[in-house]
Amino acid sequence: MPLYTVALILFIIGVQDAACYQRDYFWREYTGSVPEDAIVGGQDINGKDIYIGQAYVRNEGLIPVRISAGVRQVHAPIRGVKNVDTYTKILCGPQQNFFWTAANRTDLHLLLINKHAVLGGHEDGGGILNVGRISHESEVKIGKVTAYSTGNAYFYFSNKGKEERVNSYEILLYNDNSVDVRFKALTNK
Repeated sequence: MPLYTVALILFIIGVQDAACYQRDYFWREYTGSVPEDAIVGGQDINGKDIYIGQAYVRNEGLIPVRISAGVRQVHAPIRGVKNVDTYTKILCGPQQNFFWTAANRTDLHLLLINKHAVLGGHEDGGGILNVGRISHESEVKIGKVTAYSTGNAYFYFSNKGKEERVNSYEILLYNDNSVDVRFKALTNK
């Protein structure tokens, strides 16, 4: 792997960690057991909670994925589906501060004005990814939103071993009123 790629990955992870620290959420190493403060992303077809993860796919990026409790392997939607069982993280923080809102590929950027979309990772050679979900075949599918592509912010997810793309989805947002309060205190407004 070229040195500049390694430096970029470390920079993005560092920036992400710093941003997440300020907003009281973070990505924790996933080992198969779900931490108490893991963020629930929805339910599977059996009504069991699923969680929000991110998986590192070599030479592809850090991709938002669905995590099922007790299952190490995740399925990353990137140029097909890559099965990953190492270098996986799980989103943790105060559940009450996260919420989903309806979005679509053409209007996402207008929707996000003055809102905090959860940073879910990045695609090498592409850009920043956000976390999205849809209800598909009676269960929730977690995946990536290509927010770096203005007007074409599609949602991609893994479905039965294939990468699928849709125009309309929900995007994960974080209510960071505490940031607004700190900013107002600093500016005396």
